[in-house]
Amino acid sequence: MSDIHSYKDLKPNGAYELLYEEFLDDIRTAGIILRHKKSGARIAVLPNDDQNKLFCAAFRTPPENSTGVPHIIEHTVLCGSKHFPSRDPFMQLAKGSLNTFLNAMTYPDKTLYPVASCNQKDFKNLMHVYMDAVFYPNIYDYRQIFMQEGWHYELEKPGDELTINGVVYSEMKGAMSSPDRTVWDELNQVLLPDTTYGVNSGGDPDVIPELTREYYLNFHRSHYHPSNSYIFLYGDCDMDERLAWMDENYLSSFDAIDPHSEVTPQKRFGEKAPRRAVAKYSVGVNDETEGKAFLSFGALGGSNLDVLDCRAWDVLSSVLLNDDGAPLKKALLDAGIGEDVYGGYDSHMIEDSFSVIAKNAKEEDLDRFYGIILDTLRAEVEKGFSEKAIEAALNIREFRFREADYGGYPRGLDIASDMLQSWLYDEGGAFTYLHVLDDYAELKRRNGTGYYENLVKKVILESDHSVLLSLLPEKGLVDKKNEELKKKLAAYKASLSPEEIDHLVEETRLLREYQSHEPTEEELNCIPSLRREDISKDTVPFFNEEREIGGVKTVFHPVDTNGITYGHLYFDLGKIPHKYVPYLGLLGSVLGRVDTADHTYDDLTVDIRLNLGGLSFWPYTVRPFGSPDEYRPMFGIHFKSMADQVPFALKTALEIAATSKFDDAARIRNILVELKSDRQRGIMNNGNSVAASRARSYFSKAECYEQGLGGLDFYFFLKDLCDNFDEKKDEIAENLRRVADYVFNPDRMLLSLASDEAGTAKTAEALPAFADGLRALNHESLGDEEEYVPVKKNEGILIPSQVQYAARVGNLSFDGLPYSGALQVVRTAVNSDWLYQQIRVKGGAYGCGCGFGASTGNVQFTSYRDPKLAETDEVYKNTGAWVKEAKFDEAGLTKYIIGTFSGYERPMSPSGMAGRSFDAYISGKTYEDVVKEREEMLSITEEQFHAFGEYFDKICAQGYFCAVGSEKTLRDHADLFDNLVNI
Repeated sequence: MSDIHSYKDLKPNGAYELLYEEFLDDIRTAGIILRHKKSGARIAVLPNDDQNKLFCAAFRTPPENSTGVPHIIEHTVLCGSKHFPSRDPFMQLAKGSLNTFLNAMTYPDKTLYPVASCNQKDFKNLMHVYMDAVFYPNIYDYRQIFMQEGWHYELEKPGDELTINGVVYSEMKGAMSSPDRTVWDELNQVLLPDTTYGVNSGGDPDVIPELTREYYLNFHRSHYHPSNSYIFLYGDCDMDERLAWMDENYLSSFDAIDPHSEVTPQKRFGEKAPRRAVAKYSVGVNDETEGKAFLSFGALGGSNLDVLDCRAWDVLSSVLLNDDGAPLKKALLDAGIGEDVYGGYDSHMIEDSFSVIAKNAKEEDLDRFYGIILDTLRAEVEKGFSEKAIEAALNIREFRFREADYGGYPRGLDIASDMLQSWLYDEGGAFTYLHVLDDYAELKRRNGTGYYENLVKKVILESDHSVLLSLLPEKGLVDKKNEELKKKLAAYKASLSPEEIDHLVEETRLLREYQSHEPTEEELNCIPSLRREDISKDTVPFFNEEREIGGVKTVFHPVDTNGITYGHLYFDLGKIPHKYVPYLGLLGSVLGRVDTADHTYDDLTVDIRLNLGGLSFWPYTVRPFGSPDEYRPMFGIHFKSMADQVPFALKTALEIAATSKFDDAARIRNILVELKSDRQRGIMNNGNSVAASRARSYFSKAECYEQGLGGLDFYFFLKDLCDNFDEKKDEIAENLRRVADYVFNPDRMLLSLASDEAGTAKTAEALPAFADGLRALNHESLGDEEEYVPVKKNEGILIPSQVQYAARVGNLSFDGLPYSGALQVVRTAVNSDWLYQQIRVKGGAYGCGCGFGASTGNVQFTSYRDPKLAETDEVYKNTGAWVKEAKFDEAGLTKYIIGTFSGYERPMSPSGMAGRSFDAYISGKTYEDVVKEREEMLSITEEQFHAFGEYFDKICAQGYFCAVGSEKTLRDHADLFDNLVNI
């Protein structure tokens, strides 16, 4: 444990004053809030023994308009600064750092710059670059930074068509192409019209070009001052030294000011009837518009500083709306309003709000939608909410908090985010959201007292501030907007004099020149970096012991799980006939969400949350290590619980696996349309992953299987079932039952278990009955094995979007190219110094990258929210030439190596360590394989590096290409594709 338990244990240099402190029992950390006397900076000191140290500089940045100014500043301050003049220290830093987190994020009223590392020297380096970036950026000296990251007119030659480009501009064109994102933004605009939340902090692409550089610089001047900052120091580091360093190098150079950045609440409408508004979103010109409306309701709640009410609303969002069987969701779906219903409570603002959204509904059902919401809530309030459901929702939240599994993110970032929920609006309330267990205990005491019902009455049923928004589809709206912009730009260009046109050409040339500037040796030497000696070829071992537990072959993982049992039951499936592959994917989404012989699905949800940390079912595909196209289908049952609840977990898993009712047609239909909606959302938001996986299926049998299991083929499967449900409902029920009976064969079962002795003993006691129960099922074969025959399709997937997601893929084995860990170092170099510079910096895409599969030999290039298409593919094809000719010295190569290792050195939770170990066991990957790969990374030479250029040439020559994107753009580049597919 850290030696610092309170302020008296610090030895500050006199530059700071203590505002308040508290020992935070729930996170076992001293919380110390300081103020820097001269600059007015607020500092949270959170010392503990967490090796994954976090620094975060946050600023209150409420925008006045939708030009995206805080978002553009977030991008641009990382493009060079006083002590780090390279035009891209962020990427240079990423190459030479062992960071565990390196990013920046814009929210509606704040901007965060967090970095984390387990390496002390690296942590200091990261702090230095980020402090310099936020307080002394180069944005005042180089207008090209604003042009590149924000927006600029693009005109290469006087006779060319005038266009607009910019990284944030492209990012937001992609973000606002999603109606699921648009409906939230539009809802906030009408619910909170007089506040900063009524504008788009990320930037509306139609408004971003209205932002002037002068306004943008003034925003930085006023908001990026220590007096407007909230600085976090978390973890196991020398707090006295870090505080002194910040004072001497940065904070002491500023005098305190009043930044006038207060966030103000919305003035209440004072109207009993909800205000109404209509907005539009784009669908394809050939798409149906009937039944494609988004109907939404929003009500303004209370202050975000009323933490108990906020946590209560989080619980109510699950109990009333988002859980399977929740009364609002059930009532709307049963009434045929929408194919998917979601929403909930938003607390990341000065006031919380509650919303309900029905997706793919009929426009004329708005009044019925609103009426059902009110009638359902009145009925629930009158009879009283289910105390058991509320207790279950509180239990699952408490379990997850105690488990403290942050999914690979630093714990300190989660704590900083929680603190900003209150500290941003209350100077004395930095710790308001960190008394979690006491809050949950109080909320349990209030269960059954009418407290929750009164919240709903006050905020919704008696609301004086609510809205109804209809987001309606319009065919070809994206194309219409693009055409209007094209005409507007043509008219603007026609209004310019020859001299003004020449000025635009010159500005474009100067931007290209700036973007092509290679950093000097002096600039590069300014960026702090680690050395190869700071890295070990050894790493965390695999924790696998073969045992027999309860008569079941088991892979036991001896890791400290803090008293939690993590159990994973895997069923080996052999080869599955193609017809049933998508049913495996569907089965994973249906189990636990339909009635069983003994429980309704809503009661089942509540019982699981009352007793367990989780119970889920999903397919799992093993890719044998070093075998490019082999795969082994499996299906898993996954649970986590305290030891005494393991028998309940296995008993419930057996009930679900053996007795789920797949013949409830209405319930199955609802699940199918919800799944289809979710997959549509995924295609719109993650087109890069969709394109890459689809392209791999053109040559890989394993990827053909994955397409049916959860890829684009699975989406088309869902679409077909939804479109023809009445004719196919009996077939669906029969196939689900048959697949479930085949899957859950205890003779093909393997247990992965991470637990303490008590959990292991309970598992051993409960497993025999679980296995015996499964033996009663009909495990009849699903049919003869079928081989996939991959076909090169090179598809263009058409979506209503203003940007593209382009993927070019291949496999090393096709050209006899051996895999080496050194390729991962080349990947780092290609991503940071080639693709990033060409596709993001010059091309304006939000993201791009390439990757190598160590086990499969798969190679892929992808772009994300990309305004280009053919130009991006040309960059992919020229990668080999760049690798062959790339210029760097030994220090440069070392940076590539260190940057590569940062992705391999992330701290893991107990469940993460167990999962990594099992993946290695089942795929045949050994610790020696890992060490060999690391040695190959560490020992790469310049000669090896350049030789790998041939790999990229051959991969691109294999010719596997797929893109997801704008219908017009893909049709204009039809020569890139063999097929165009409309989703």
